[in-house]
Amino acid sequence: MKIQPVRSNYLFNNFKILSFKQNPIDKNEIAKRTSEPNLSTYITLMNNKMNVDSNIKFFVSGLCKIDSDTKRRNEPLEIADIGCCDGALCRKLSEFLPQNTKYYGLDLSKPMLDKAIEQDKISGRKNTFYEVGNAFNLPYKKASKDGIILSSIMHELYSYPSEEYGEEAYSKDSIFHFMQYAYDCLKPGGVLIIKDPATASVDPFEPVKIANANKNDGEIPVTDDVEELKKANITKLSTYDKLRRFALDFYPAKDNIEWDENGDCIMPRWLVTEWVRHRKWLKTPENWAYEIKENYGTLRPDELGEFAKKAGFNVVKIENISIPDDVNIYKINENEFELKDMAGNQLSLEDFPMFIEAVLRKPRN
Repeated sequence: MKIQPVRSNYLFNNFKILSFKQNPIDKNEIAKRTSEPNLSTYITLMNNKMNVDSNIKFFVSGLCKIDSDTKRRNEPLEIADIGCCDGALCRKLSEFLPQNTKYYGLDLSKPMLDKAIEQDKISGRKNTFYEVGNAFNLPYKKASKDGIILSSIMHELYSYPSEEYGEEAYSKDSIFHFMQYAYDCLKPGGVLIIKDPATASVDPFEPVKIANANKNDGEIPVTDDVEELKKANITKLSTYDKLRRFALDFYPAKDNIEWDENGDCIMPRWLVTEWVRHRKWLKTPENWAYEIKENYGTLRPDELGEFAKKAGFNVVKIENISIPDDVNIYKINENEFELKDMAGNQLSLEDFPMFIEAVLRKPRN
């Protein structure tokens, strides 16, 4: 069976909001971050200076919005980091927040938490408390936390099935259920702070062309055979074949990707952001196998705002953030591929939002 470039009007005339709830993911699948091959990749990204610095500025400013009685009485704040990885964010926050602040790290991965505990012992920190746990079943008492932070975790709540709520994968209801739980765990005046990969919020279904994908930068010759492509070590494929593999492997991409007569790929703007991010998870075939199951961009700012208000929060801030090309960790390398609109005009990553930032506060009354 061979892949042939095709051209149809489906992509341009039949854009619609799709539901991906039927993705056949095993509900008992172990969370991807418990996999040893991913540990070094996650820890490296979490400790990347640019990533840490940008996160700190945002999360510190968000935590300043706490208006709880605890803060007013100048008592120790309690901050929960959901999906804390190796505790890098909490360690950095401790440089800016009051010394008596208590940090509660929650993660599905015990190896990650072991790394966090090891690092805290080295630094002599004694105000952190780690626990293996699930974001859909937070192990905290009601009204016990002054702040809850999610750093690149919201999309995972969306991408994986929730047995607690009976939600299939790719369900926005899963995010809403978490927000309700977080609301209950926060003290009045406490804040829920979210930073996550963004989805396109302006013309998300506008077709965009990924042109001139490099066919010669891989270790394996370009193949037209689908089965051969599926079995290949993706780290050794050319950019062109990686793109074709993305079209085959990424579940939400089905029926949303076309190939024109020149062999260029056409996909909606929201899906372009997924390709731009997914292609960076090619350290090992294991990385790809786990990450391809995630839809990184989940909610537009207006959608997140609606969920927040429905859960009872007051919106302090919700906005999409674009990153300049020269400092974007997802930057397109020279001779890798080009982004163009359908008129052939060159686009850059600055035309696509990279992150969504939200600060939500539980009313004091």
